[in-house]
Amino acid sequence: MTDEAKALATDCLQAADACHDEDPPRGASLLRRIDPTALDASQRPLYAFLLNHVLSEKLGQHLEAWQGQQAVLESAGPQAPLPLLRHAAAAARLAGDAAGEDRLTARLATAAGTGPGQACDLVGLAATSFRVPALAGDAAGEAAMAALAPLRGVAWQRASGLDAAAGSLTNNIASDLAERAPHELHSTPLRLAMVEAATLAQGFWHRAGQWVQHERAHYLRALVANALGDSAEAELQARAGLVLLESFDHDQQERVDQAFLRLELAHALARQGQAADAQVERAQADALVEALDDPSISAWYGRRVARQAALDAAA
Repeated sequence: MTDEAKALATDCLQAADACHDEDPPRGASLLRRIDPTALDASQRPLYAFLLNHVLSEKLGQHLEAWQGQQAVLESAGPQAPLPLLRHAAAAARLAGDAAGEDRLTARLATAAGTGPGQACDLVGLAATSFRVPALAGDAAGEAAMAALAPLRGVAWQRASGLDAAAGSLTNNIASDLAERAPHELHSTPLRLAMVEAATLAQGFWHRAGQWVQHERAHYLRALVANALGDSAEAELQARAGLVLLESFDHDQQERVDQAFLRLELAHALARQGQAADAQVERAQADALVEALDDPSISAWYGRRVARQAALDAAA
């Protein structure tokens, strides 16, 4: 593989990752230009995720995503890592290739050291994580709950090689549901699924993650609670996340996390009528973001501020 081919693949992957949410057709065009054999092993999981996220989830091109996943697996060889097996198995399910899904689910179970049933649960969860964003209200909540329910089974009550993947997937589902338009948040199935996904994510990350993942699980719980109007729970979760930062983030590497936790805490306090305390937390969050001087973070922060205003207006 030439250096030029590797550079082209890397450039296309980076560009697709940057634009896929705002411009899915362009993202898809960039992904189609990538030869997976030109990617480093560390780049293939992102490429595999984007194949499902862009082609299947956003554009409905399930067969094309599945064909792309097969090429990724071929480029990785017989020792393909867990993320590639998971994305490929999910693509097979979304494309309706039951034989391909079964084959990959068995490989996933072997690689993770779990039983086939547990691997099947994860594949179903992964496929659902790409289906839920296209569903609305009750349908989104019901689909999510159906995929989440097996994770309360006996096999999932002990640590396994699939915990980190389950934590990531439940996190993604909770995040998607929490960002729904305010009128969708009145859906009882959606509300139940949002809480269940965030709670499960926290449990998996406590088993599979480090303190940063624990802190971010508290942030997710705060985000979900504020979306549901449960300001007391949001305050509790945000403060727990901040305690972890104070205890472990001695070199201030997670200032972004601190800013967003304080923003959620400010929102929770304001909704409880604690205006003065809310202003203090909001001022600290604003100052942290300003000091970072990063346009992308500032834009993300601005979207969260706007989201909170929309939730308040709909309350």
